[in-house]
Parts: sequence; structure tokens; C-alpha cells
Amino acid sequence: MKKKLGYNIRIKSEKVDHSVFKEYVEIAKRADDAGIYYLAFPEFFARPDPNRIHVVPYMAAIATQTENVKLGFDVLELPLLHPLQVAYISASLDIISNGRFILGIGLGWVKSEYENFGIPFEERGKIGDESLDIIKKLLSEGAIHEYKGKYFKLKNVVNPQCVQKPHPPIWIGGHSNPALRRTAQYGNEWAGMWQDPGKMMGWKKEEWDITERLEKLKQYCREFGRELVFGREPRGSCEVGYNQRLEVNINPDKEKAIEEMRYWWEEVRKRQCRGGDTIENKLKYAAVGPADEVIEKIEAVFKTGAYLVTLYPSSVDSKTQWERIENEILPCI
Repeated sequence: MKKKLGYNIRIKSEKVDHSVFKEYVEIAKRADDAGIYYLAFPEFFARPDPNRIHVVPYMAAIATQTENVKLGFDVLELPLLHPLQVAYISASLDIISNGRFILGIGLGWVKSEYENFGIPFEERGKIGDESLDIIKKLLSEGAIHEYKGKYFKLKNVVNPQCVQKPHPPIWIGGHSNPALRRTAQYGNEWAGMWQDPGKMMGWKKEEWDITERLEKLKQYCREFGRELVFGREPRGSCEVGYNQRLEVNINPDKEKAIEEMRYWWEEVRKRQCRGGDTIENKLKYAAVGPADEVIEKIEAVFKTGAYLVTLYPSSVDSKTQWERIENEILPCI
């Protein structure tokens, strides 16, 4: 494997018990041995999805069983947690992993989650910005003597020192203009999703098209005195990187791959994320079918300038999907 690939290690199962957890630990260890660059741990709250476990202890457990692979939230819905919690969790995971942690954040789009937490949905962007300001200070400096913001007022708070300096990388998810502005202002990388959210969210083409989004991100980077770089990781605080996520289902029988993806999306997941998109639209952007077709789609994503492509297997049979990635995809990328 010459190019950097990531893998979504979120448990995808019709039930969750210790045996399923152990299966995923073994997949993570094999991914580490195979040279996978990054393991993605999506986290969200208060959705009707019982078949998951809390990401923080899960990631910590995986960190103790791996040595080289990076691990990160992909992404954490930031406004639903207090920034002191996020800073403390982030530093702790960076220490446990010996400097392999990545803080991926987003805002989410499910209004009911915010209602359950008692947090105003319409203010999530401003809350997120203020939280990021606090988190970066705590992760970089280890302490805040006093902070007076609109949403948070702090005095004499401290945080464990991170292994990575000045702080673990911060990745920002989302395709909206505020998300891209937030990336340019606070983030180290933009974590995009290889899909068309416009058809789900009612956005205009310029609000989801990858070429348009990258041009907009370049513009925001210039406004903040930074540069968007392609094909490699960013170096230093003046550069912003770009990576992408891609849903996959690898099967030599394409029809079986589609049906397996459909079952996972409609029956197991109940279309609970990314706007409840239809399987027909997801198939336009996912990499589904024989390995050669999946590889072709992965290479197309790399050609947009992403230095890292994280594969999200859309299947309840993650063991088989990982084996196909390990044996049929990695040797060819």
C-alpha cells in the first residue's frame, strides 16, 4: 500500500456484546499490522440506534491494542459536550495512544439530539466556535486562567499535557460554508464526505460540489492567512490539509453488494444519518461491487487532491469486508 487509507472501525452489527467488541479489536489489530493510516470512530448521541458502544472507552481500548495507526473521532458533535470535557478526553486519549489521537469535530444536523440535551439547535455553530477556541487553548497551553465568552465562563482550569505539540490535529467535518470557514480558522484538516448532500438537504450545487467546496475552502484559508495543501498532510499551523471519506461494499457479485448495503442502510441503520438518504442516491457515490470497481472509485477520490481516503464499509459483515479490503484493495492502492 503506497497511499494513505483509513478505515471506519465503528461497530456495525445487529447486536452488541463482548464477542462483537472482540471481533472489532482483532480487525483493528490487523488494520494496524497492514499499515492502515487511520481508524475512524464516529460519535453521535440521542439517536434511536442501540447497536453501538460509547466511543471514548472503545477508542482507548483499541489504542492499547495497536501501535502505529492513528485514531480519531470522525466526527464528534462538539456542541453537545462541554469544551472542558472534550479537552480532557482529547488529552487523555492522546496520552493513552502515545500521540496518535485526532480530534475530529462537527455540529450534527439532528435537531432532536439538541432538544434532548437542552441545547439550542440554532446556536450550535456559535457554541462550536467558542468551544473550539477554549479547546485549542487548553490542549496547547494546559491551562486557562480566565475565559469570558457568550456561552462559557471559566476560571483557573487545567488540562493534562498532550503528547502531540502544540495539540492533536483538529479535523472539521461538514460541507457548509460555516464548516469550511471553521476549518480555515481553527482546523488542521477538512474531513469531507464523498457524496451529494444537496439532494438530501436541499442545498444548491455550489454548496456540495467537491470542486466548489475546495475553492471556497481555499478562499477562507487565504482570509485567515493559511494555505490549503493537496496530496499530503499539512505542515505547521499555516497549512490546512484535506481528506475524504468513502462508503464501500466489496463483493465480486455487484448485486449482492448492493443488497447487502441496502439491508445495512434501510433495515439495520433505519436511514438514521446524513438526512435519511435513499439507497439509490447513496449508490451514485459509494464504491460498491468487485474490487477493481472499488479501487477505481478510491483512485478518483485521491485525484481530487485528498491525501487520505477513509473507507466506510456499509455492511453488518465487517469481518468479510475487512478481509476483502486487506486482500484485494490494499495491495493495489
